[in-house]
Amino acid sequence: MLRMQVWLWVATVAVVFAGCKAGGGKALSQGKYPPAMILNVTSGPGTDGHAVTMAMQLAGHALDDGRNVTLFFNVKSPPLVTRNGPAMQFGGNPPVRDMVRGLMDRGADVLVCPHCLKAASLGAGDLIPGAQVADREKLFGRIGRNSVVFTY
Repeated sequence: MLRMQVWLWVATVAVVFAGCKAGGGKALSQGKYPPAMILNVTSGPGTDGHAVTMAMQLAGHALDDGRNVTLFFNVKSPPLVTRNGPAMQFGGNPPVRDMVRGLMDRGADVLVCPHCLKAASLGAGDLIPGAQVADREKLFGRIGRNSVVFTY
């Protein structure tokens, strides 16, 4: 009888420690895949200034929260991140280009769709400093287990 009780006690302790280890493993995997936010910006000049401004504001909140942030400019938005592109401003907020520069200064990455850039008759040389033409590796390399994508 005593042997059975000892065996059950040992088994219970082993299960408890195994459960603790499994929980610890989860925390480690979250460290391996840091929280990331990708803001898919499709609106551009002549479309929805409110949507673009919301994307910039959400990116700022994500940076405040310690997340890795990538702004992906595509469809109509590539001119917004060019040196001489049209200025876009919504309400009393700063111009979008200034907001993007501020986010980049805080660590956000800016990627631009190559096809969309070409469709707007623009090229890599037209982009603001720090913005990069996206390729598969640059974009998909930022999307992982702990990523969230918002589209504006």
